[in-house]
Amino acid sequence: MPIILYSEKNPEVGIVEKLGQKIPLELSFTNSEGKQVKLSEIINKPTILSFVYFHCPGICSPLTIGLSEVVDKTDLQPGKDYQLITISMDPGETYDKAKTWRDNHIGGLDKKIPYDAWQFLVGDTQSVKKITDAIGFYYKYDGKKDFIHAGAIYAIAPDGKIIRYLFGTEFNPFDFKMAILEASKGTPMPTVNKLLEYCYSYDPEGRSYVFNFTKVIGTLMLLILGIFFAFLVITSRKRNKKGVQNG
Repeated sequence: MPIILYSEKNPEVGIVEKLGQKIPLELSFTNSEGKQVKLSEIINKPTILSFVYFHCPGICSPLTIGLSEVVDKTDLQPGKDYQLITISMDPGETYDKAKTWRDNHIGGLDKKIPYDAWQFLVGDTQSVKKITDAIGFYYKYDGKKDFIHAGAIYAIAPDGKIIRYLFGTEFNPFDFKMAILEASKGTPMPTVNKLLEYCYSYDPEGRSYVFNFTKVIGTLMLLILGIFFAFLVITSRKRNKKGVQNG
C-alpha cells in the first residue's frame, strides 16, 4: 500500500496538496529518445503527471499499470484531449530505461496513441527536486538503492497549474475524466463534457467527484419557472387578442 501523509508542513514521505499552484515549466528533462526538453515545450494541453523510478520493486509498476488501464477505460483520447508525462524520481536513471518503460506500457495499451502522447522523462537531482517539491510529492532514499514514496497522479492545466490529485495505484475512470476536464478549462470541449463538468463537483473530503444535486435542481427549478412564466405570457396574449377580436 502506498504511504500517504497529509500535512501543512513538508513531511519526510507523503503528499501535500498544492492545488492552484503552478509547477516550474522552465525545468528541462531528458525524454526517452535522449533529447532535452523543457516542460513549457511539451505541456500544451491538460496533462496527467506521475512520478516513478524504473527499477522500483514496489508500487511504481502497479501505479503505471493502473494508469494504463484507466487510459483504456476513459473515452478521452491521449494526444488529442490530454497527454501523460511520467518522470523518474531517481536522478541516476538514464533515458534508455525511460524508453523501455515507455515502450512496455504504451505497447500494452488497447488504444493506439500518438508517440508523444505519453512521455517518460529523466532529470538531474535539482530538476527532479524542484518538480516534486512543487507538486508536494515527498519521498525518501532508503540508503540502499530504493525510495520510500506514495502513489498518486496529478492533473495539470496547460499553464502548469495544479488542478487535481488522484491517490493510489488504481483510478476511477469517471474521476480521471473529470480531472482532465477540469484541467482543460479555457479550452474548447464537447457539449456533453461541459454538461458533466456542470453537474458534478469535487468533494475534497471524499477526494472524488459527486453529483451536484443543489446546482442541478436549482437549474431545473429556474427552467420550469421560466417555462411556466412563458406559458402565462403566451396565454395572456392569446386571451387579449381574442378579446380584441370579439370586441
